[in-house]
Amino acid sequence: MGTTAVPAAIRNCPDKGYLEIDWNDGRTVTYRYEDLRVLCPCAGCQGHAPEQAKVITGKEDVKIIHIELAGNYAIRLEFDDGHGTGLYTFTQMYDGEFNH
Repeated sequence: MGTTAVPAAIRNCPDKGYLEIDWNDGRTVTYRYEDLRVLCPCAGCQGHAPEQAKVITGKEDVKIIHIELAGNYAIRLEFDDGHGTGLYTFTQMYDGEFNH
C-alpha cells in the first residue's frame, strides 16, 4: 500500500500483549509487543548498517506504556523496559516488517 497506509484507529491491548491497528482500507492487523520491541527500527537496535544490528532477546513480557504519533507517517512506542526511541513508519507496519 506504500505511503497511503494510514491508521484509522490504534488500540493498545496490554491484557492480550499486542497493539492492534485498523488501517484506512478496512484491514486490521495485530502486532505482538515482543515483535515490536525486538524488531525496533531505531539506530541503537539496528545500527547504521545491517552488520551493526543487535539481537534483542528476553522481551517476552514487555509492554507498551505510551504511543505517540510522529507526524503523519509513524508512531513512537515507549516500552516498560525503558526503550522508546524507534519510529515505526506506517508503511513498514502495513507491509508487515514488525510481524514475525
